[in-house]
Amino acid sequence: MSDQSYWNNFYASRQGNKHFDWFVRFEDSVEVLKPYLPPVSHSFVTRILEIGCGTSDFSLKLFEHLNRDCRIDCIDFSHEAIKTLRKIVEERGLVAKEIVETEGKLESSLDLTGLACHQADAKNMPFADETFSLALDKGTSDAVLKGPKGEGAFAEVLRECLRVLKPCGKLIQFSDEPPELRLDALEKFKNDLAQSHSTALNSLTLRLSWRELDTRSSFQHYLYVVHKKGVGMDKI
Repeated sequence: MSDQSYWNNFYASRQGNKHFDWFVRFEDSVEVLKPYLPPVSHSFVTRILEIGCGTSDFSLKLFEHLNRDCRIDCIDFSHEAIKTLRKIVEERGLVAKEIVETEGKLESSLDLTGLACHQADAKNMPFADETFSLALDKGTSDAVLKGPKGEGAFAEVLRECLRVLKPCGKLIQFSDEPPELRLDALEKFKNDLAQSHSTALNSLTLRLSWRELDTRSSFQHYLYVVHKKGVGMDKI
């Protein structure tokens, strides 16, 4: 499931510009997601990231839920998925304008809200440090962990997400992996981070929390939250 060609073939084989949500619908998770959503306002641009977006309409529904007062950047390493999702976003008139920076500041004359779709690898994202208030991972880490060198790739994704998150930002992982497995992986990453030789990384502290999701599925799903610059670990 971590193979890029597999997903390109999968999305290319689907007919039309249709959404496909194989993992946790927005309607099933919005209530538990609410406490972690960043504040939005007409006076500033709140930026949210979704990694491994596929052709899900999760971010589109989140954008509407936040009254269109934010910018959501969706990435996937499948060009076929991004091509389809970009068409859907364009058809709905929700395309975010290109961000222009002047002397290190966002160009205030532009309305930067909307959705932007990028073909990119979650292990090497084209965004500046401390860009986003919230990052969403809906099954992407599950797929990464099932691939070759899964543990190492999982750590790379986490490092990139932490890099692009603002201080006190949050990474939310939706997963079907039970706590006894996912929390072990997150704790190992947390300990490795503390021992890292990189000053930028070992100065970070993380708090981990989790809860079960009540979804319309025969499978159990969980929500894991990595809080940047926190301490300890507890169940929500």
